[in-house]
Amino acid sequence: MPTENEFWDVAAQVFSERGGLVVGFSNDAAPPEPGTVLDKVLGFTPPYQATVANSSDWGDWQEQVEAFYRLRPSWGRGKNGDPSALYYRVKFDPALSAKTFPSPAPFAASSTFADRLILPSLSAYAESGLRGVGFWPRVLARVFDFVIHYLSGFIAGSLFVFLLAFASGGRPPIWALQRISHTRLPLFITALFGSMAYQVICASVSGRTLGKLILSMQVVQDDGSPCRLKSAMIRELGYYLDALFFGVIAYVAMKDDPSQRRHGDDWAHTIVCRRADVPPQSRQDGPRFLLGLMLGVLVDIAFLMLGALIQMNL
Repeated sequence: MPTENEFWDVAAQVFSERGGLVVGFSNDAAPPEPGTVLDKVLGFTPPYQATVANSSDWGDWQEQVEAFYRLRPSWGRGKNGDPSALYYRVKFDPALSAKTFPSPAPFAASSTFADRLILPSLSAYAESGLRGVGFWPRVLARVFDFVIHYLSGFIAGSLFVFLLAFASGGRPPIWALQRISHTRLPLFITALFGSMAYQVICASVSGRTLGKLILSMQVVQDDGSPCRLKSAMIRELGYYLDALFFGVIAYVAMKDDPSQRRHGDDWAHTIVCRRADVPPQSRQDGPRFLLGLMLGVLVDIAFLMLGALIQMNL
């Protein structure tokens, strides 16, 4: 966990690089006027007088979060902010920079806006404390999930043949059965999409596939919050790079990462950790897991049936 001195040392570098710091305000009251003096910036008493310079936006805040993370990755990314909040650039007098950084001193000025600041606390920039799960347990979880995908394929094939027989008066055409009896390109592609959909839906709904449930794992954002849909999609797309050469690429990336993250996790800002280590507020309950599993399997079956239909008609 960083001290105030450590925080402002890094904040000075961010200020120097970006020409200012960005603060956010809740939008339930009038915005501050340019020149307003703030007694808190990013949750800390600033070493110099801080004033609101001009308006900014959520994208600017996110870039600042990434700048802090780049300089101190062990602190985590802190808060992502609120897209609907009001964001402003803050200047310091005298100018705060890495070269002129002093020890933080008490700052007595008051601000009517302090109670509306969107402030990440010290703990928000602290290391999440989540320990990533190693390579081999995650491989085993994927094996369990592959079994689920195989069972989905069996269900999809049986259901497709049943519907085909029903539509043809009880006797499906031999030529149709022959066309769908072998995996060709259409079925391969839709099976791939089905498997991806299963992983993405399960991760974004509950953070767990059946394989991860069996091995007591959960996918979370690297700040400990629940895995988001966009992150679930990014990490699953990254899996197909990580899985190359029988997973050697993922193994090398995870071996050099203290949080055991493969490339897909790094790009998506996610960690696969033990269920017991997940913050209580991010633990998805049983109904959410069942919902995610059911939706994932149904979408997987739907893709497989679509592939069989396309393959039959080619």
